[in-house]
Amino acid sequence: MLVRRWLRLLGVPRRDRRDVAQNVMLAAYESFANYDPARGPPDRWLNRIAVHTASHYAERARRRQEEPLPDDFDAVLEEPSAEEQIISERDRLLALSVLRELDGELSAVLVAHDIEGVPMADFASQSGIPLSTAYKRRTRAIAVFQLLVTQRLASMDGSDPQNGGNPASGAAPALVLLSSARP
Repeated sequence: MLVRRWLRLLGVPRRDRRDVAQNVMLAAYESFANYDPARGPPDRWLNRIAVHTASHYAERARRRQEEPLPDDFDAVLEEPSAEEQIISERDRLLALSVLRELDGELSAVLVAHDIEGVPMADFASQSGIPLSTAYKRRTRAIAVFQLLVTQRLASMDGSDPQNGGNPASGAAPALVLLSSARP
């Protein structure tokens, strides 16, 4: 309250007093290590900071020019919305739970190649299997993964993928789910 009263006396417009008061308190916090009680009481020290901040505010206010945005301006947010983040997290958790249901060999090839980005030749040599076998395992793993995701999504929707439900509807997002799953 004291700082805002000083700012009023220093001519800071009412609409900006809270912002400038916040700047004063931030400056006081940052320079508290330099405060020497032998040089004067704390209110005089804080008053000097308020005067300094208000004078610099007035200088910046004269140079500041705000230009209105055009009427057709549409800001594009680069961050996903809260709903998109929730959906993404839900999909990631679904993919991880399906990966846990897979056989050890099948989940190993999916995790190594599709999630961690290990080249298939390196995975085959580390596993001690021929390269063609590694590719066949991956193909089988993707098919089983897609089937499990389709079944899981159908059970969430309450429809049966074998009786009228579309089993391919969950299969396309399954690869996207798999690539976004990071255990």
